[in-house]
Amino acid sequence: MKVRQELFHGSTMFQDQLEIYVNRFQENFHSDFHSHDFIEITYVAEGTGFHHIGEHVFPVRKGDLFILPLGTTHVFRPVSPSKHQKLIVYNCIFTESMLYKANEDAAGINLLQCFQFPTDMNASRCHFDGPNQRIESLFQQMLDEHTVRKPGYAALLYSLLLQLLIYLARQFSEPDQAKLHPQDSMEHILQYIRNHVDEPLTIRSMAEQCRMSERHFFRLFKQRTGQPFQDFVQHTRVQASCELLLRTNLTIAPIAEAVGYKDLQSFHQVFKRIVGMTPGQYRKQGL
Repeated sequence: MKVRQELFHGSTMFQDQLEIYVNRFQENFHSDFHSHDFIEITYVAEGTGFHHIGEHVFPVRKGDLFILPLGTTHVFRPVSPSKHQKLIVYNCIFTESMLYKANEDAAGINLLQCFQFPTDMNASRCHFDGPNQRIESLFQQMLDEHTVRKPGYAALLYSLLLQLLIYLARQFSEPDQAKLHPQDSMEHILQYIRNHVDEPLTIRSMAEQCRMSERHFFRLFKQRTGQPFQDFVQHTRVQASCELLLRTNLTIAPIAEAVGYKDLQSFHQVFKRIVGMTPGQYRKQGL
């Protein structure tokens, strides 16, 4: 099944010759993949869900931030179509020329290091936890300036973008500090779970991979994801099944087995609890 994809153009969003656009957007479960001809920095403000970037799928929650260059194919989706499952993000988009201008103005720090991406993914991601509200405050200030447009708003909006880029560049230039964050130490486990949804996944086996006690692993995992281990695994399996339901012609039974459920009844129960409808209803609604 071919994945539908849109191309977004910055020229339809930029105004007053200012190559910066900011919004706060509630994501839709049925949104199509898209790419764009501008740079995008997006910050999860409320809720939980998934961010699909190419072939990668990342569970997201408040505090997650992604840097997406030109041409990245991606889409955010809440956990389920239910109106009670919201996923709200701030989006700040700007042109490459604006990035290079900011890099010239930011003496003493290389802003372009934020755009040195992993070899297997055309994006960067990080998480801002707890009392650190600077990132969200910057996004809200940018949104206010962009929306109200008081005299001098363009200069102030640019200065706020510059602050954001400098702050992010500082984070990316301190890899040793970043390693101290529990969420980073869990990254390979999260990717392992996403890539092995068809296999048995237990706290014991994951803790052994990290060379941790089960208790310590459980605490760090919940701190990183905001969910107990078993809840995260179930949500990841259901999300994988949603993709198969919409993008393949497989019947329900092989889909359930492909995401780790040997018992079809258990799969139906978990799917309905998380998504709010049966797999068959979900497939019909998505067609």
